[in-house]
Amino acid sequence: MNPVGCLSINHRVADVALRERIDITCADLSGLIAQGGEAYALTTCNRAEVYWVGLQENAVIDLIARRSGLELETLIRAVQRFSGPEAVRHLCLVASGLDSLVLGEPQILGQIKEAYREAVASGTTGLYLNKALHRAFRAAKRVRSETEIGRYPVSVASEAVELAGHIFDDIKKSRVLVIGAGDMATIAAKRLKDKGVSELYILNRTYANACALACELNGTARDFANLKEELVLSQIVITSTGSREPIITKEMMSEVMKLRKGSPMIIIDIAVPRDVQPEVGKLYNCYLYDIDALKTIVDKHFATRQLSLDQARAIIDHEVQAFEGWLESLTVQASIKDLYALMEGYARDQARSMASSEEERARMEQMLLGALKRFLHRPVSFLREHPSLEHIDYTRRFFQLDEDYTDRHKG
Repeated sequence: MNPVGCLSINHRVADVALRERIDITCADLSGLIAQGGEAYALTTCNRAEVYWVGLQENAVIDLIARRSGLELETLIRAVQRFSGPEAVRHLCLVASGLDSLVLGEPQILGQIKEAYREAVASGTTGLYLNKALHRAFRAAKRVRSETEIGRYPVSVASEAVELAGHIFDDIKKSRVLVIGAGDMATIAAKRLKDKGVSELYILNRTYANACALACELNGTARDFANLKEELVLSQIVITSTGSREPIITKEMMSEVMKLRKGSPMIIIDIAVPRDVQPEVGKLYNCYLYDIDALKTIVDKHFATRQLSLDQARAIIDHEVQAFEGWLESLTVQASIKDLYALMEGYARDQARSMASSEEERARMEQMLLGALKRFLHRPVSFLREHPSLEHIDYTRRFFQLDEDYTDRHKG
């Protein structure tokens, strides 16, 4: 039986106003853990999740409610519940970026690993969650390396950054201006930061919102009144505001390009309605791309990723099944059986490599099996006399009975 449980408050079931009130850490969970219990917490901008073994679901919900100040009924309505194999599958989906706002985004794996390091430091995870988390790490690595899921961006905002990177070879050295602080502008700004852009400027009509996003990304906020001056200084501009009228006109850009002395710039307009008058793209060395141009590319990328989804889900199914198989092996009899199977394999392989005839191979294999069984007598006897989960787990790790035997306390 799979003992893992999970509560998830994520972008699919809860709006940002609710999500931003929840910040659960592994240290917060330490008070809930009784002897033998385990817990792990993950909090990002798009989700707050708790995974546990040996805890009561109501106790976890009550803790989240107390920490967030949310009414219990409100929180319960915003929670997704997973248990057993589905909890492990959800963890693998999250780690692989398949449950993200932007399909396949890679940042989530780093966030999961950082939260795991905090859990290990707090002493809140144990045998089961350590194994489940490393299964998730393995699934994410395989999805990233064996499929096309992470190869292309599938949001217009992400594609805008990719396009800018193709036009300006070294985007890290470019001065980039992001106009707006809503969802699309935020995705673009975060993607720019991930690309290593150091000169990142955020401009918004509501200066406080520009400051908040700039602070989060270690950028610089600018007042909307400085729009023209910022256009003169920037090589790359990505704009996504809620304006009903263009905020960048051909007249304005004609003056800007004169002040720039014809230095090339790219403007990527991902707003609807458009922030930039189409005529701006006719100015010398001013390259304008709107959302329609980007959406065509994004649709192709999305189709490519969709073709890889079945492959990614198959990888995750395999890892979940492997976790379930490991759970079933956590008995003395199963581990002893696996030990003898391991030794039989060693004897068979060694005999085949050394014997010159079938008769000699059979005789040598029997000799090796006898010696190896005598070698196993003591560890097998110890395991039978001390059949705790801890001893079973260490036996399996010592003899490398599982394919991912690597020490699970390494992130």
